Amino acid sequence: MRMRNVLIFFHVLLSAIIPLSAQETDDARKLTGRSAWFIYTELPEGVENPIKVMSGNDIVEITLSKRSVSAPVKIPADGILRVVREIPDPKDANKVVHQILAQAQVAEGVSKALIILMPLKKPQGDLIFTSKVQSLASFKGGDWMFMNLTNAEIGIQFGEKNLPIKPGEMHIHNTPGLTQAISMSISYHFRVPGKKEWELISASTIPVMPTRREICLFSVDPKFGRIDYHGITFPVE
Repeated sequence: MRMRNVLIFFHVLLSAIIPLSAQETDDARKLTGRSAWFIYTELPEGVENPIKVMSGNDIVEITLSKRSVSAPVKIPADGILRVVREIPDPKDANKVVHQILAQAQVAEGVSKALIILMPLKKPQGDLIFTSKVQSLASFKGGDWMFMNLTNAEIGIQFGEKNLPIKPGEMHIHNTPGLTQAISMSISYHFRVPGKKEWELISASTIPVMPTRREICLFSVDPKFGRIDYHGITFPVE
């Protein structure tokens, strides 16, 4: 009787494992090929999070975070990814249609992309976000990506290196050969047009790790009008 119970236990355990493994295989197969990750600067009032992303004919839900990238989304053959919202179909109350809140076009040669969602000051029809697409081809473990989304010049002191970033520009700071975590001093500054003096935003000591990448977005705080930044961690795949 004890042996029979043991066999039943292993049979139940095996039946639970097989569907799970098949599901994991299916999920992995869906994410083969080109992939994109989403981040955002601000989330307009009324926009639900998780958001819905349309990839080809498929719609997936992803969660946006201030401190980490979203789950990956498959880039369809045409390279177009849309953030959508379901609304009642004006022609049929029992159906829904998809309102396009943002649209991004990933170039054909880009296999891995980062899509940055930024609220429009004034919505353009249904669109409430503008989007920026950044290739991740040269973004490796230990690297830092700095994106200046302001009208001011940003100055970064990264260890002994000075990194000036003009308005609207992006810079990736590579750390080739990094095999273990190191500490690095870093400070952020800004300079408004027409002035020579730099103003300090912040200064600290940070860990630089080969197992993850970091993104730093500089933007304008919509409430106070000041230059702000936030960091986003992007683990190495």
